[in-house]
Amino acid sequence: MAPLIYVINLDRDAERMASIRANLEALGLPFERLPAVMGKDVPEWEKLVDLPAYAWRNRLDTPRAGEVGCYLSHLKAMETFLRTEAPWCVILEDDVEVLPACAGVLRSLAEKDDWDLVKLFNFHSGMPVTKRALAGGHRLVAHLTRTTSSAAYVVNRRAAATLLKSMRPISEQVDHALDRPWETGLRTRGIRPMPVVLAPVAHTTSTIGYQDRSKARRTLGKSVKLFLARAKKEISRFGYGLFDAVR
Repeated sequence: MAPLIYVINLDRDAERMASIRANLEALGLPFERLPAVMGKDVPEWEKLVDLPAYAWRNRLDTPRAGEVGCYLSHLKAMETFLRTEAPWCVILEDDVEVLPACAGVLRSLAEKDDWDLVKLFNFHSGMPVTKRALAGGHRLVAHLTRTTSSAAYVVNRRAAATLLKSMRPISEQVDHALDRPWETGLRTRGIRPMPVVLAPVAHTTSTIGYQDRSKARRTLGKSVKLFLARAKKEISRFGYGLFDAVR
């Protein structure tokens, strides 16, 4: 049985939708398009943000409307998934390309209950530690250091329910909020080699509003606070990663 696949896509991003539609249809993978949230159209979106926590954890003191829209789009995908009876689902942003090997990887993931969230694509190596072999020479891995990107991942029901609680209010960017296993207790994993890559449209078309990024000058105090916040996070990640790698 094919897994549920949700594709997050803004109504205006027709080129991106056409790209991923052709990709998934060529692989015979059915999917559901989820209209992405336009952050600036959300009434009083600023009230969804924990401003002190956001200022402590991020370069900017407040998120941009587009960042909030992307964040809410992922929460919408998880809420949609939990209204079904499926055990797990795949959530994709519209600027990725799913490789043919991904279908086999997904079948392998379904064979064993040893994960809650699995990143199908990420930036940074994350110091991967192999947990088990998957189809086609791929490996399920735990990460000891950070990986970023919310472009493509798998969540089970436990992960979706947990994240819908832990990710509110907004206190950082969505890919960072998804990846705090030392707080959530989720078995967060990755795949090597990755079965999803960024599509060419990722570099040539618009996004969910990230292009409105404003440049902020950081004071020494802000830089020190940001360094301390990130250092604390990475120490927690590494410690939990060591535990998770051997459990």
